[in-house]
Amino acid sequence: MSRGLTQKEADRLASEGKLNQSPERMTRTYPQIVKGNVFTLFNLINTILLVLVLITGQISNALFYLTICANAIIGTLQEFKAKQVMDKMSLLVAAEIEVCRDGKWIVLRSDQLVPGDAIRLKNGMQIPADAVVEEGYLEVNESMLTGESKALIRKQGDLLYAGTIITSGSAECTVLHTGKDNASETIMKDARKYKPARSMLQEELQKILQVITAIIGPVGAALFLIQYFVLHLSWSEAILKTVSALVGMIPEGLVVLTSVALAVSTIRLSRNHVLVQDLYAIESLARVDVLCLDKTGTLTQGTMKVQDVIPLEDADLNHINSIMGSYVRVFSEGNATDKALHDHFAENKLYAEKDILPFSSDRKYAGLVFAGEGSFYLGAANFLFPEGIPSLNHRLEDFAAAGCRVVILAHSVEDTISKDSLPKDLEPVAMITIRDVLRPNAEKIIRYFHDQGVSLKVISGDDPRTVSALAQSAGIDRADRYVDMSQNRHRNMSGLTDFTVFGRVLPEQKKAMVKALQEQGHTVAMIGDGVNDVPALKTADVGIAMAAGSSAAKDSANIVLLTSDFGTMPDIVKEGRRVINNISRASSMYLVKTGFSVLLAVLYTIIGHQEYPFLPIHLSLISTFGVGVPTFILQMEPSFERVKGSFLSKAFRNAFPSSITVFLSAVLVSLLSDVFHMHEARADMIFVLLTCFTYLYTLYKVYYPPTKLRVGVIWTMGALILVSLILFQDVLQVQAEWIDLLIVIPGAILVPVLTAAISRAYDWTASKLKLLKRKR
Repeated sequence: MSRGLTQKEADRLASEGKLNQSPERMTRTYPQIVKGNVFTLFNLINTILLVLVLITGQISNALFYLTICANAIIGTLQEFKAKQVMDKMSLLVAAEIEVCRDGKWIVLRSDQLVPGDAIRLKNGMQIPADAVVEEGYLEVNESMLTGESKALIRKQGDLLYAGTIITSGSAECTVLHTGKDNASETIMKDARKYKPARSMLQEELQKILQVITAIIGPVGAALFLIQYFVLHLSWSEAILKTVSALVGMIPEGLVVLTSVALAVSTIRLSRNHVLVQDLYAIESLARVDVLCLDKTGTLTQGTMKVQDVIPLEDADLNHINSIMGSYVRVFSEGNATDKALHDHFAENKLYAEKDILPFSSDRKYAGLVFAGEGSFYLGAANFLFPEGIPSLNHRLEDFAAAGCRVVILAHSVEDTISKDSLPKDLEPVAMITIRDVLRPNAEKIIRYFHDQGVSLKVISGDDPRTVSALAQSAGIDRADRYVDMSQNRHRNMSGLTDFTVFGRVLPEQKKAMVKALQEQGHTVAMIGDGVNDVPALKTADVGIAMAAGSSAAKDSANIVLLTSDFGTMPDIVKEGRRVINNISRASSMYLVKTGFSVLLAVLYTIIGHQEYPFLPIHLSLISTFGVGVPTFILQMEPSFERVKGSFLSKAFRNAFPSSITVFLSAVLVSLLSDVFHMHEARADMIFVLLTCFTYLYTLYKVYYPPTKLRVGVIWTMGALILVSLILFQDVLQVQAEWIDLLIVIPGAILVPVLTAAISRAYDWTASKLKLLKRKR
């Protein structure tokens, strides 16, 4: 063979950009991460409001901006951490390769290869670049590209593809393509762009912010003009009141709680060796109702095991075990089949071999001669007996349908062995069945998903009968419904989604299958580890990769299982559901402020020409003890039901009655203030107290039924609010008078009654509107 390149030739090719380096990673760069978390419309609006407050000189009213900073910092740091882990993992992938330069064999990193390099490859290695075999032979698992786990023989003149795994043999090869020219990159061409997880939560938060952004300019201008020119407030008072109304409209606390809760969730998951690359992927996984996966590494351990040794005719089992013990001693472990045989037979009594015939990629069998025993051959039935074995054909087909691989042990009385022909008196003496090893917890995991209403789709490049048998043994529901996708290359996928097992699937078919499921209204998660899985990983609502898989798969995925253990999936789903269900509850609390802020700004101040009743510092107190602290504590509660539907509609239904109650409280306090000629600070104290009580009642309602923790949180928050209002009257710009309890106590009693009445009216109206819509 050619002895490769000179160092000068290699340097010239490297300078031309021909090094074996992958194109840009699919993860975001550090500047992109900072830009995505800092330079947002949400942050811009709040920064403008901060500047307006600072102009007035009342720094205490600028506390709201701390939550904005926290949100940006948390999101940025979490993405930084995920990127650092992925970058470290990518460095580990660049293996060392024997390369011939200037006629000498040296060791280089795989990313230093160039086209024309002569390289040595052997069992267990991942092929670093597209190459052609010059000498030797290899068994190669190309499942990373094709999805089919069967080992393929590659000999002189055959092509090897970057990213595939050598399971047996050794060879000297010549590199053909490097970097972006590798065949695997054709699969990646439409998958290079960073894709965040699809998130209904994020989309609905964006909808809220978009609506607020649309109204905040004209509403803010109207508020300032009316309070400054009509109500004759000072310019600083008018600015503070306007900023207070606008800050109240923006649910910045919900954005922060979401980021914090998801970040805490990623930390909890990291303890289970799960890397979350996209915070919102947790929510997507909580909504999943279809999980697509391959059998290898998920249902199975990726290893094989001898299931049974079946003597034929009058053969003795102990004698067969001894023959096989001798075989595995002579022939070292190679591929997965060899390892399974070695593990099963290594401890048996041995015979001394007289002659051996090593396994050949051309023959597909190996042979041994023992003194006084004749010769024995081990291989596939169709190679040892090309014309078939009539008495065994039916059984062989049954084993194949059951997901087993079968090797035949055959015997001849001849005590010589030929590499060119088989003995004419060759007879089968035993069938050895070998099958993939199911994960010990596979059935438990499958049962969990079944109980949770999550459908499983097994998508594989292997024979659908074999995959179906394994899926059935793992307990997957309706696993007997399988389809061979090689016979359905051009068929519309929407007509096939009712099947459970899909065999001989191409990469583009995996992607099409995910799309078809999504078009039918499903939320789809995809688990993959190969380059062939990348298009589907990118298309799925949430992509999950195994750490042992390809770099491309890990870069594409939203979540990476660092131990490549499918058994962690139930814990990931539970964590996702817990955090999202609790965020959904908390969102009701945050939208109360948005609701009453809009009502007060438009109806109370702009139309009613009344001074806006809150200062920013008041909202900081209410947001902290009425919403922020209690929802953060209760965020840790268990809640494992599957997330369904829009969180926004549920949150609005809980928040709307309380927002109306706060608005009516403002009207009531304003009337009483005029009647009793109250000082503004006294009126503010009464209004803040009634608003806080409305929040505590809403907290009780949203987090019903009560538990010791929930009741304890509500009473503690109530006490902290009272203590703050009494001890920090000057900072909060309120004034307490005992006589005011005559208003506060009846008002506190009225709050739950009024809120409940508005809630019933809301439900009655909503039901009538639904009825009218159905009639139409």
